Amino acid sequence: MNSDKINIWDLGNKINIKVTDNFIDLINSKIKEKYGAKRNAHKELIRYYNIPFSTFKVRMKRGYKYFIDLDILLNLCKILNIPINDLQKNVIAYKSRKGSNYIENPKLPIEITPMFDMLIAHHMADGGVINPKNGRKKYFGYRQFNDNFRELYIKKFESLIGKIKFNKDYIKDSTRAYCPTVITNLFFSYYNLKEEDYLTEKSFIPKEIKEKGKENLLVVLIAFIIDEGHVDSTLITIGLKNKRLIEDLQDICKKLGYESINKERKKQGLFYIYILSEGVKKLYNDYKELKKSYPEVSLGIKEDKVKNIVDINKKVKIFLKGNKEKIIDLLLENNYSANEIAKMLSTTRQGSGYLMRELLKEGKIEVKGYGYKNTIIYGSKVI
Repeated sequence: MNSDKINIWDLGNKINIKVTDNFIDLINSKIKEKYGAKRNAHKELIRYYNIPFSTFKVRMKRGYKYFIDLDILLNLCKILNIPINDLQKNVIAYKSRKGSNYIENPKLPIEITPMFDMLIAHHMADGGVINPKNGRKKYFGYRQFNDNFRELYIKKFESLIGKIKFNKDYIKDSTRAYCPTVITNLFFSYYNLKEEDYLTEKSFIPKEIKEKGKENLLVVLIAFIIDEGHVDSTLITIGLKNKRLIEDLQDICKKLGYESINKERKKQGLFYIYILSEGVKKLYNDYKELKKSYPEVSLGIKEDKVKNIVDINKKVKIFLKGNKEKIIDLLLENNYSANEIAKMLSTTRQGSGYLMRELLKEGKIEVKGYGYKNTIIYGSKVI
């Protein structure tokens, strides 16, 4: 399956839907016009879909409030010469046959936007496939401890498919958000992926995504920054156990023109990509443009940290002599760590640490003690 638009009949079998009363009225009027009675239409229908007449009669009542098998309505459209696009326009909700979560006021056909590829990346970074024991189909669970990121995950879905109606409030009651089964199937089938292709140590970016344009590549990178990234004062770091996936992310950085390097830490069994300050600057500018079209792409609480890297690079380097005097003045007022000084001067932690060590050697400041995780606390030299 590789189309820019996915119709409801492309989502696989065993799909149940709700349709408007107007569409049920249309079907009933067509039945009366062509067959005279529902029983005669039923005799034709069961050639394609086996359903008891009593059940069929109930399903075709105006105001029927439950879900109906999609195949029933598709085959009725076939025998009544109703365009299936007319059916799709009248779908007001759909779900997998045994699913409890459903999509309401759906966006049909589903358009494969960059958010689709971003959700695939989220499922590879912090997702997992859940296999229910009651015979239901598999579905994705997305583990995210940050409330805002869980909400954004749902917003990405809803920008694609419509409103998701959960049978309980997962967002408030759990650190995991869930992907409806019917859409989980689409995430497997669209790029011909298997369950193991989403596993932490085996996942990879599908070549079809890597061959797409700038927006699709950028959203994949942002998903991994959200789920697995650490934003420092000078760079963005993503660390994974999966070497192939890290190499895929570096390929994306190269295509987007973001300066980066890869490293392996054998003792930890981890592979890292570091997006360097100049690369972060370009990434941030591209991100701001992308966010205009897709607000749900948001970096959330990490956005300010990324912006801080860009702001620091706009300022004069910390190594200028003038900053030494600024540090001394600050330490006359109070004792601070290198990180606290860096924030006050809008500069890098590494840069402020370097200058404070220089001032220590020069005897102009001294170590006053140790803070959290043995962070050195500096203060003015007592004379």
